[in-house]
Amino acid sequence: MTTNAYSTEFQALRPDDTVGHAIATVLEHRVLDLPVVDSKGHLIGMLKVDRLLAGLLPKAAMLGDALPDLSFVSDTVEQLGEKLTALEPKKVRDVMEQPEPVVHPDTHIVEMVLLLQRGANALPVVERKDRRLVGMVSTRDILTALRAAGGR
Repeated sequence: MTTNAYSTEFQALRPDDTVGHAIATVLEHRVLDLPVVDSKGHLIGMLKVDRLLAGLLPKAAMLGDALPDLSFVSDTVEQLGEKLTALEPKKVRDVMEQPEPVVHPDTHIVEMVLLLQRGANALPVVERKDRRLVGMVSTRDILTALRAAGGR
């Protein structure tokens, strides 16, 4: 596997960053998941936008397929916006989750494709010995590498 399958230029958060800063970073860089690193660059968590969105929804919406019609929910765009605004001062460490799955610089590309196909938005690439974050791999990175390998 070559480093062409993942990006070594990526945005990362610190645990003391605010959720508001994280949201601004998500919007500016058009990413859905952001790694959280300590002062030495070791991966300690992931901030995932889908988890933030889940926190905005009424409990009834989280029942999955049990309620196919949520038209009875009265939350407005403004109310959801207020919930998001209320989250913005929180620290990233309070909303991040465990960074799993992760891959390594020598992880085979087929394994990366499988993890992305199974629903990961982005995969942190960490050194095996110390979990130092060295890159991120997204579906876009994989498709770019595959097209280049195929002569396109």
